[in-house]
Amino acid sequence: MKSSDEQTNDSFEQNNPNTKDNKRNRAAGIKVLIPVCATCCVALLVLGIWKSGLLRRNPGSNNTDGKAGQATVTPGETITTPTPTDTNTTPTPTVSTATPTPTPTEIPVELEKAQELTAGSAGEPADIRKMDDTMRTAYETFAYKLFAQLPKGESRMISPFSVYVALCMLANGADGETLAQLDELLGLTAEERNAYLAGWLGELEAFRDSSDTLLANANSVWIHEGMESDVHKDFLDICAQYSKAGFFSAPMDDSTVRDVNGWVKAKTMNMIDQLLKELSPLTATILLNAITFDAKWQEEFDDTLTRDASFYKADGTTVTVDMMEGDVPDGYLENRLATGFIKTYKGGAFSYIALVPKRDVEEVSLDQLLASLSPESIRSLIDNKYDITCDVYMPKYESDYGLDLVDVLKELGVTDVFDEKADLSRMIGEPEDGIIFVSSVIHKTHISVDAKGTQAAASTAVISEWKSGPPCVILNRPFVYMIVDSEGLPIFLGTYEG
Repeated sequence: MKSSDEQTNDSFEQNNPNTKDNKRNRAAGIKVLIPVCATCCVALLVLGIWKSGLLRRNPGSNNTDGKAGQATVTPGETITTPTPTDTNTTPTPTVSTATPTPTPTEIPVELEKAQELTAGSAGEPADIRKMDDTMRTAYETFAYKLFAQLPKGESRMISPFSVYVALCMLANGADGETLAQLDELLGLTAEERNAYLAGWLGELEAFRDSSDTLLANANSVWIHEGMESDVHKDFLDICAQYSKAGFFSAPMDDSTVRDVNGWVKAKTMNMIDQLLKELSPLTATILLNAITFDAKWQEEFDDTLTRDASFYKADGTTVTVDMMEGDVPDGYLENRLATGFIKTYKGGAFSYIALVPKRDVEEVSLDQLLASLSPESIRSLIDNKYDITCDVYMPKYESDYGLDLVDVLKELGVTDVFDEKADLSRMIGEPEDGIIFVSSVIHKTHISVDAKGTQAAASTAVISEWKSGPPCVILNRPFVYMIVDSEGLPIFLGTYEG
């Protein structure tokens, strides 16, 4: 016997003959609607993914290895990376051609407190000279004399170019015996050096954006804020015209340390991130140079041939290094003290020279080899290289080096600029004042050599301070303190160490 609900349904169907047909029609409609809805959902999903960039490939991208998010951007293109909306999704960068990509040497400098000035004339130098034997001899003599004075017993590296340019700017502000000592070390007169330097820096501009070899130079003058009018316009004009220097006003406090380091980091493509640690409040000016080098080998080393090998240090200890192996065609070097090779970078404008002391008949020390370096000895090696292929085993290495060059320069005859006899009256103040001296010449370098090529950078800061002024005590390092009575007897005594 049917329930009341079943009887009601039977009655409803008898009185509505189209109900069964309606059910069949609804069922058929549902069967059609399901795939339509599914198709719409898929379409919406694909559209969302397309907008996120997952299904698009950048022009020039090389995503053949299945790695998402990698693209090769051609010059003139800018990478724009969309912000992921899902933590499990890594969008591929898309490319817009609207704005040209800055070159590596145009890394922006963000300043905290320093202000860029328009001081100095932007006109062309009155005299420009191309590199010749006169300038080459002066510069090479300086370079090898400077290197020979570096502290011994450790890996060392300098950029004589960076130091030379910074000291040339300093010499433009010097006079009297101070200038005479700088002239003796740098060679030539200031006018001759400036003309040669302008020509040399102009030639190096060709390598600033080179696809084979990048070499970029930058100079700047930093002036204690409030002293801008004390710095002579002639000095600023010479630095601007001959060295292409920029100018900054800064408070010479911790913010200036950060600003200077930021400038150096940008101009060395992030290879040197800290040149200065601190500045005295008496700092008057900072003359800065930065140089960057990035080049690939003409013939790269085969990375598969790199092996662990022993490297024997001068103190008798042994360390393990990644030793690269390869052939160097037409570049074997040899004289009575050393053997070596010259390996060319792409483009042929620059080369890498390595020399190792001989150990055949009589063992030659590294110090003996260093003492023999001179413009004549290196020129002779290059001019008499053997046009034969030599096998080369060379460690991959990366090195950072830094020092204050004050003692080195004193040994080379530049003394007056570092004490009360300094005459920098052509840079700042009245000629009879002679109010500042050079307190430090900070130099830092970085180099990285591998199978692909070489990256190197250097920066030099010539820092001047006031000779006189109120005594200054800065408790920015651990110090002793005490509480004493009227007789000076300590009642409390302690140290503060942070």
